[in-house]
Formats: sequence, structure tokens, C-alpha cells
Amino acid sequence: MNMKLHGSLLLVAALLALPACDQKSNNQKDGVKDALDTRSNEGIRDAGEDAGDAVKDAGRDIKGAVKE
Repeated sequence: MNMKLHGSLLLVAALLALPACDQKSNNQKDGVKDALDTRSNEGIRDAGEDAGDAVKDAGRDIKGAVKE
């Protein structure tokens, strides 16, 4: 009985892990395209990334000013 429980838990864990593996492979493809600057709408995506970085920097500056 105990071995059936362990086997079932192992099977469930494997089935739950499979979707996560598939999602990771899709991100790698986009990462390679990003490195080679061949993503669709590359200019818009880069501008969005730059705007996000600027917002984070502004947030850090505001946080530092408030602490002083």
C-alpha cells in the first residue's frame, strides 16, 4: 500500500512538472531572438524595456530622497 502511494505521488509530481518545462523552452527562443535583435517589433519592445528601466531608476531615486 505504501509503495502505491509513493508511486502515485511521483507520477503526479512528474505530470505537474511537464507544463513548466514547456514554458521555459518558449522563453529561451525569445531570449535568443532578443540577443540577436530579431524579435518582431524590436524597436517597440526595446523602448518598452528602456521605459521600464527608467521607471525603476526613478523609483530608487525617490526612495533614496525620502530616506534622507
